[in-house]
Amino acid sequence: MNLQRIYESLDRLFDQHRLIFWYDPDQEWEQAFEGFGREDTQKIKMAGNEFGTKVAIHQNTNPHARYLLYFPSAKPKDAENWLLDLLLQGHEYKADRTSLTLQEVGLSYDYRPIIEEHVTFFESAKRLQAFQDLLTNDEDATSLRLKMMAILTKTAPDIDAILLSFLDKTATQTDADPVEHSFKTSNLIDAFWKEVGLAFAYVSDQPSLRDFVTALFRQANPLDTDISLNQHTHVFLQRWKDSQTYQQSYRQWANTLEKELHISSQLQNLNDLRPIETSDAFPAFEKYIIHHICQRFETESNANTLQETIDHRRQSFWFSEHQHGYEALGQALLFKDLMASVELTVDSMDLGIERYKASWHKIDMAYRRFYYHQRQYAQVTLMAPITQWVEKTYVNNYLLPLTDRWSDHVQSLSTWSCNTLKPQTNFFEGYVQPFLKKGQKIFVVISDALRFEAAAEFVTRLQSENRWTAELDAVLGCLPSYTQLGMASLLPGKVRSIQLPKGTVSIDGKSSAGTDNRNQILQTALEGKAVAIQADTFLDMNTKTEARPLMRNHDVIYIFHDTIDNNSHAAKNENKTIDTVEKAFEELMLILRKIANTNGSNMLLTADHGFLFQQSDIEATDDCPLPNAQEWHYRDRRFAIGQNITDDSSVKIFSAQQVGLDGDWSAAFPRSLGRFPLQGSGKRYVHGGISLQEVLIPVVQINKKRSDDTTRVEVEILQSPSKITTGQISLRLYQDRPIAEKILPRTLRIGVFAKDSTELSEIRTITFEATEEEPRHREQSLVLTLARAADAFNNQEVEIRLDEVLPGTTQKATYKTQLAKLQKPFESDFDDF
Repeated sequence: MNLQRIYESLDRLFDQHRLIFWYDPDQEWEQAFEGFGREDTQKIKMAGNEFGTKVAIHQNTNPHARYLLYFPSAKPKDAENWLLDLLLQGHEYKADRTSLTLQEVGLSYDYRPIIEEHVTFFESAKRLQAFQDLLTNDEDATSLRLKMMAILTKTAPDIDAILLSFLDKTATQTDADPVEHSFKTSNLIDAFWKEVGLAFAYVSDQPSLRDFVTALFRQANPLDTDISLNQHTHVFLQRWKDSQTYQQSYRQWANTLEKELHISSQLQNLNDLRPIETSDAFPAFEKYIIHHICQRFETESNANTLQETIDHRRQSFWFSEHQHGYEALGQALLFKDLMASVELTVDSMDLGIERYKASWHKIDMAYRRFYYHQRQYAQVTLMAPITQWVEKTYVNNYLLPLTDRWSDHVQSLSTWSCNTLKPQTNFFEGYVQPFLKKGQKIFVVISDALRFEAAAEFVTRLQSENRWTAELDAVLGCLPSYTQLGMASLLPGKVRSIQLPKGTVSIDGKSSAGTDNRNQILQTALEGKAVAIQADTFLDMNTKTEARPLMRNHDVIYIFHDTIDNNSHAAKNENKTIDTVEKAFEELMLILRKIANTNGSNMLLTADHGFLFQQSDIEATDDCPLPNAQEWHYRDRRFAIGQNITDDSSVKIFSAQQVGLDGDWSAAFPRSLGRFPLQGSGKRYVHGGISLQEVLIPVVQINKKRSDDTTRVEVEILQSPSKITTGQISLRLYQDRPIAEKILPRTLRIGVFAKDSTELSEIRTITFEATEEEPRHREQSLVLTLARAADAFNNQEVEIRLDEVLPGTTQKATYKTQLAKLQKPFESDFDDF
C-alpha cells in the first residue's frame, strides 16, 4: 500500500474530524502510524491507557487540537468500549483499499459493498478524482454506477448518453462490443444492462449492443409488430437523430440493419403509404415514399394530396438526402396544376404580354426548376416517367401552342412595337436618367440572357433577404434578340445599326462591341462620370481601396455579367442551361452584396435578351428552312439578315427600319419554335427570335435599405394540456399568417423541459412555412413522447417550451413557454403484467 496515499487520506479526514480512531489487530499499519506527522495532531498509541486518554482529551480546551488514536488490537464491542462516546464524535479510520477509496471520495461506509464490487475502477488516480468531482449529496447505488460508466466512456452519467457513445464507436465495426471492453475490468457489465433494461424494457438472456440496437430499430419499424420495447425508445431515437455528434452513426446503423432486417422486402408488399408516412427509421422508407409519389403522379387528380405528403417529409431525418428529389416532384406538381388551368389565348400582342407577365411565365419557371432539381437528384430511372410527362406537356401543350399563337400576332405587325411595354432602347432614358436627375448614383447590372421568368424567381429570393427590396418590370426587347444588339440597346444613344457581316452594333457611329467600347460610349454621354466593367473584375476589387473609389468617381456604373449565355451556346454545353441559371443567381447575389458593401443602395438588374429552351433533343426534321434571298449577310438559329428576302409563310420578315434600326437590310425570323439550320450550333438553347421568352426583357429595380424590413411568422400554442398525465402530450400549433416576400418562416425546437432545462421529452424541430391563406391550413398537430427523465419530476411544474433556432446559426433562444403540471398516475410506474 502506498504510504503517501494513507497520509493524504488522513490529512483530508483531519480537515473534517477532531478525533480519528485506527484499529489494527494485525499491527500491519503500525509503521504507517509512526510515520504520520501533522503539526496540530497528537498521536497516541493505545495500550491500556484508555481512561487517561479520555480524561486528557476532555480537559484539552483547544478547539483546533487533533488526536490520532492507534489501537494495535481489534475494535471492542460497544458495551466494552471505554471510548465509545469519543468514537461516536470522531471517525473510524481503515487503511484497506476499499476504505481508503471511500474516505478519499467522501462516502460513508454504507457504500462499501459498491466500492468493493467495482474496486478496480478506483485503481486509477485520474478516475478516482473524476468520480469525486461528480459526486453529489444525493447518491445511491444506481447513480454511483452510472457515474463510473460515464467516466469510463467519457460521457454524461446518463444511460442514453452512454449508449450513444457505444453505438457511435461500433457503427463501422459491428462485430465488436464496446460494453465488455469498457466495463468488464470494473465489473459494470451487469449493472449497465440492468439500466438499459429499466430504460427501454429490453430483456435478453444474452444482452449485447448489437442485439439491443437490432431490437431498437425493430421497435421503430411500424411494419414490425413482434417487438415490445417501451416508449422511451422513441425519445432515444429522436435524440440520436438530432445529435450533431452522433447522427452519422445513426445513418450507418440504419443502413446496416435495413439490409439485415430485409426492410425493402417488407415494403414490396405494402400497398398503403399510411403505416410509414410519419416514420423515418430507415432510408428505404424515404425511397419508398418518393417512389410512391412518382407512381401516383399522373393518376392523382388532386395535386395537394401529394404535396402534403412532400411537406410532411420535410421533418424526416433523411429529407436532406432526397431534398432535390422532393423539390423536383413539387415543381412537377406545380407545373401540372398550372397547366390544368392555363388558357393560352393571345387576343392581341399587348394582352399576350400582360398574360405572360402575370402567369404564363410561371410555367417556364416551374419547368426550369423541375429540371434543375431533377438533374441535381440524378435519379434518372426513378424520375423518368415524370420527366417524360413534363417534357412532352411543356413542349406540346405549352411552348408550341403559345409560340404559334404569339407569332400569328407578330406576323401581322408592320413595326416591332407594342403599347404595353417601352422599347428596350428606352432603358437608359427611362430607368437610368431618373436617378441622375435626383443626384443619385446608380449601378446597372446586365446579366446576359437572364430571361423574364428567371428574373422573377431572383426577385422572390431577393425580397426574402433582410433590407433588400426589388420590383420587377419589363421592356420589349429589340429584334433581332441577340447579345450585340441587346447590349447596345441598354446604352445611351439615338441611332443604332448592325455592322454586317460581323453582326456588331454601332451607336451614333461608334462601335459598342466589347466592354472598352461600351465604356467609351458611357463616358462620352456622361462626361466621364460613367464606367463599364466586367463582373469578374468588379468582384475581384478590394472594397475599400478600389470599389468605393470607383463609385465615388462615377455616377453610373455598368456591370456586365455573362454566365448563362456564355455557358449555354455551345451544343456540348446547352444541356446544362438549367444549371447555369442557378449559378447566375449565386453570382448576381455576390455582385449585389458587393455593391451594397461599396455603399451603393440603388441598383438596376436587366438583360440583353431572353431565350427559348427545352431539355429534350430537337430533331433535324424540325429545322425551319431558310427562305430564298438575294444574299445572306448574317445567320443564326433564330434569325437571319440578308437582302431581298422572299416572303414565306414559315417566317416573319422585318426591314431594319421596322425594328428601329439604321440600314438597308431585312431580317427573317422563324415562326413558332422554328430554328434555321446552322452547322455546329446548339438547338435546345436559342435566342434572336420573336417569342415571348426571347423578347420580354426584365428590368428589376433594387434597393438596399439601412434598416431591417423582414419579419418572421408568429407561432401560437392553440392547445396544450394543463396537466400531463400520460406518456404522450398532444399539442396544436398555429402559424399566424402565410409566408410572403418579407414574412419569413420560423424554425422551432419543441419539447417538454424541467425548470432547470432538463429535457423531459423528445425534441421535435419544425419549420413553420405554410403559404396558405386559409387559417386552418396553417395549423399543425404534434405529439411528444415523454422521456424517462420525466419520472424524477413527477408532481412538479414543467414547461412546454418552443425554442427558436436562430437563422444562420445552430444557437437556440427560448421563443415561448407554457406551464403544465406533470402528474403521472401511480399505475404508470408498473410494467405490464
